Amino acid sequence: MGHDSEGIVMHHLLWGVYLGLAGVASTQILTWVGLGLSHLTWISSWALTVVFAVIAAKSLGRRLGERPRFLRVAGLLVAMILVGNLIYQTYMYLYINFVDPTWVDTVAEVWSAQLAEAGASAEEIETGITRFRARWETRYVFTLGLVGYSLPPFLLGLVAATLVVVQPWKKRSAS
Repeated sequence: MGHDSEGIVMHHLLWGVYLGLAGVASTQILTWVGLGLSHLTWISSWALTVVFAVIAAKSLGRRLGERPRFLRVAGLLVAMILVGNLIYQTYMYLYINFVDPTWVDTVAEVWSAQLAEAGASAEEIETGITRFRARWETRYVFTLGLVGYSLPPFLLGLVAATLVVVQPWKKRSAS
């Protein structure tokens, strides 16, 4: 099974670019309609990852000429999600540092009010807002944040691609 490994790598990176651009577009659309501060941002990100994981895994299968195996799909998702998140994190870095430098403060104010309405103590609010602000500091965004934000979508995408594309319970034809 000597497949064009350079072509496979480019396939994975290209799907990462697609995912990153879709995440950026989704976030921007939600921001334009006033929902950029809602949980829909995370939900849309995870939904996009699931959809792109299945489509990219099917594309990989077509490229390989067979249903891709679990580890190939896992490799695809690692590359795709890291590239996608790097694009998204870069967009957010540019957005909060150059387009709307008040974004973090605006979100912090909105969340503080929401937490206060929900009955959170002043200490709980301060702790939550401090954590939120730390998550948008440059060094976090491009290090631990890149990995931390990648894990849940990776797991969701892997489950979806395994169930829809890999289907390990189905017998493979002998090659």
